[in-house]
Amino acid sequence: MLEYTVPVAAFAVCLLLVHKYIIYPALLSPLAKIPAGHWSAHVSPLWILYLRWTSQENRTVHRLHLKYGPAIRLAPNLLSFNCFEGGLKQIYLGGFPKTEFYWNGFANYGKHNIFTFEDNAMHASRKRLISNTFSKSYVMSSQAARAATREVLFRRLLPLLDQHASAGKPLEMLEMNYSYSMDSFVHWQFGRSAASDLIRNPKERRMYLDGFFAIAPYTFWQYHFPALATWLSKFGVHLIPKKVFTLVENIEKWNAEKCDKAYALLSSSEQLSDENSPVVFAQALKTMNSPTAHTEKDQAYPMRKEIMSDMFAHNSAAHETSGNTLTYAMWELSRRPDVQEKLRQELLGLSPSLSFTRGSSTDGEVHLPEPKDVASLPYLEGVVMESLRVYPAVPGGQPRRVPKLSSLGGHDNIPAGTVVQCYAYALHRNPDVFPDPEAWKPERWIESSPEQLASMRRWFWAFGSGGRMCIGSNFANYSMKYALAAIYTNFRTEIYDHGDMELQDSYLAGPKGHRLELKFHHVS
Repeated sequence: MLEYTVPVAAFAVCLLLVHKYIIYPALLSPLAKIPAGHWSAHVSPLWILYLRWTSQENRTVHRLHLKYGPAIRLAPNLLSFNCFEGGLKQIYLGGFPKTEFYWNGFANYGKHNIFTFEDNAMHASRKRLISNTFSKSYVMSSQAARAATREVLFRRLLPLLDQHASAGKPLEMLEMNYSYSMDSFVHWQFGRSAASDLIRNPKERRMYLDGFFAIAPYTFWQYHFPALATWLSKFGVHLIPKKVFTLVENIEKWNAEKCDKAYALLSSSEQLSDENSPVVFAQALKTMNSPTAHTEKDQAYPMRKEIMSDMFAHNSAAHETSGNTLTYAMWELSRRPDVQEKLRQELLGLSPSLSFTRGSSTDGEVHLPEPKDVASLPYLEGVVMESLRVYPAVPGGQPRRVPKLSSLGGHDNIPAGTVVQCYAYALHRNPDVFPDPEAWKPERWIESSPEQLASMRRWFWAFGSGGRMCIGSNFANYSMKYALAAIYTNFRTEIYDHGDMELQDSYLAGPKGHRLELKFHHVS
């Protein structure tokens, strides 16, 4: 009897496995009714993993949405939506929780930060502690932010551009825009005495940028198979090379030192000026460093590693996203002298002017126009918005987990636990919302009808949306607009040389060729 029992049991197990992993997901699951990007997506994640491995995900998903509509199945438990109602609105404004993807890719010092929490309540609790510092009204009225702009823009960046213009030498602007964005934010974050100086210090610039981008070729393993990478490393198989971790440790140490300098500054009896006020760190220290906060062994102050993780998340995001956006804005402006001139004529209306005179940045105080005056310039706004639309710094899918049985994208009974996501790359290229979507047209943000403009703003997703949208968006806009306004008040730019300027197909993205050399010319 036993000789028949074992084969029957094995056959039954096989039938159960076939039903669970093939028949049910492909034919019986509510998700089976949703168009699959590839026939295999109903039963296997291999297709979407292949697209990620070969850097084809964003463009392929966009093309498939144009073909199949607002909902696509990318894997047995993964859906993509490219719609506002029934998609973006319900998922992100509705507060669907994050997935482990964010911990895999963006945790620092082994601690969660404001970007990595899966649980919305934990995120909201952390966000409440610091969000007022990042509000638009706070940033626009912050004297510390203005001090950072005066220092970094007028005493570092503009003098460098002036030197290159006078010498007729080109300047590589991708790394310089990363440097400007980092220096501006870190000055505001930690105060002048603890700030970075990537613009003028090539050694610091190399250390940071080499460390930050070292992981880029290996994010497939970091994001999707971190446990496998860790396990194989025990046997000497390093999917992520050991040198990458060393380089990342260098920039974590760099960030930790700045946190500790800012803490020492705040702990001293020194009266801090606006220029030396560590605004962001001070708020985190004040709100996270409570009397009941836990202090780990050998840590100088409570919640030190948690604060360091948040500070790292803030400044790393600030330099990369804003740096890429500035680079693409300058790329497009440098290809269009007529658009440059139109922008310049608008900028000349600012009072006081953002004109730079050699020596003025060190010999006297720099007087900046009011932030609200810079922010309200319509053509400058169009340049920034259109650069963010065509070249979103985070074009990839933003995964969320369905919390309960839901209806999305015209499909009912989507089970709890299903992973769903939207892509800024695809949202920004919907031709019904953005006519001629591949074209860079700042005028679309100025000349569109009120109804069309409202629709574009609903679909605009460069900073995400809802409670988990980018907390630094207001400072990013502030910093980028001052930079573009100051540069194009004083200089004309033309392209000298460049790498491939096509947007990388990845979660975070800049130019594929990692290089944009511009020549600067003084304007009279």
